[in-house]
Parts: sequence; C-alpha cells; structure tokens
Amino acid sequence: MHLKNKRLIGLVGLALVALTALACDAGTFVAMVNPPTATPSRTPRPTFTPRPAETDTPEATDTPEATDTPEASPTPTKRAVATARPPTPKPPPTAIPAPKFAWTVKSNDSTHGKCPTGAPVYEIKGRVFAGTDYLGGVHLVLLDHTGKIVVQGESWGRDQMNLEFGVSCFEDKSLFNYQLDGTAGWSSGPLTLRLTNSAGDLTPISPDVPITWDASGGRYYIDFVK
Repeated sequence: MHLKNKRLIGLVGLALVALTALACDAGTFVAMVNPPTATPSRTPRPTFTPRPAETDTPEATDTPEATDTPEASPTPTKRAVATARPPTPKPPPTAIPAPKFAWTVKSNDSTHGKCPTGAPVYEIKGRVFAGTDYLGGVHLVLLDHTGKIVVQGESWGRDQMNLEFGVSCFEDKSLFNYQLDGTAGWSSGPLTLRLTNSAGDLTPISPDVPITWDASGGRYYIDFVK
C-alpha cells in the first residue's frame, strides 16, 4: 500500500514535468510558425514641384456706368410748437438831428425880436449879414400855417442901405437890408419866416422863425448871419 502511493506520486510528477515541457515547446513552436515581421524601410523619393501653368491675363473690362442714386426722401419733421414770447419793449425814438443850414438866426436881445408899434403895423425887417458885409439878392419868404406864401422878397446890398441908423426893432428907420409887409396874412398865423434858394426853389437855407400877430400888430427885427 505504501509502495503504490509512491509510484502514484512519481507518475503524477512525471506527468507535470511532461506538461511543462510541452507548454514550453508549444510557445517555441508558435514563435517559429509566426515569426515577427520586419518593418520595411522606404527610401524617400524627391518631391516634384509642378511649374505654374501660364494663364491668359483677362482683358480689362469697361467700368460699369454709375447708376443714378435715388434721392433720399425728406424725413418728416415735427413742427415746433410756438411758445408765447413776452413783448419786446420798443426802443425810445431816436432824436432826428436838426438839419444844417447855410444861415443861422441871431439870438434875440433888447434890439431884436418883436416890438409894439402903437399902430396896426405888420412889418418884418432886419439884416442878411455875412461876416463883414450885407448881402443882396438873398431870397426871403413868409408862409402862413398852411404853407401858402403870404409875401416874399429879396435882400439888397450895402450901396442901398441907410447907414446912419443903428439896429432896433423900435425904430422905423433902423439899419436893415430887407423888409416884408405881412398885413395880407397876419390873421392866418402862426406864420413862418425863412431864407430859401430862390423864388423858384423854396428849399430852406435857414432855420424857420415863427411870427405871430394879433389885431394890434407889431414890428419884428430879425438878423440872418453866416
């Protein structure tokens, strides 16, 4: 019984050795049947660059005509609502400068202006005096309140003057070189005395001198000077 067991153990051991040997031989056999494939090495070929083909240059085409640009339609705008503005104050009227005349009127003093005569006399006299001489041929006109001529006349020169008397509105024979009688229009006052260019041209060349009479009359002595 003991001997049989030893034999059995020996047989089992031999079997294991045989199986191991067979396994090793099988791997070797598989390796022999399927040997490893060698990776082939390729020699790189030179790269060929193709030459560019000649292409025909396209002819320039005509530039297309510009088309009319459509006009932009007006954009409707909103109407501004008018707001009430305070009234603008009017500037004060500008004073009109007095016109410049060739002649001026001598200021009134005790010998100039209007004097009573004690009789119904409506007379104007005086001098047209330029610097150092009395001028003749200067036109004078007396107008009523409507602009109608009451009387007109011319001054006279030194050679026709009476140089013996002085200047006074009180004296009938005082020194003067013009004289006007306003009897025809004394009631159409107020009247205006002025110098003008001529009988045909009544453009004034002196300031206006107001003349007023009532039924008692009076004598005015007025000098025009340059």
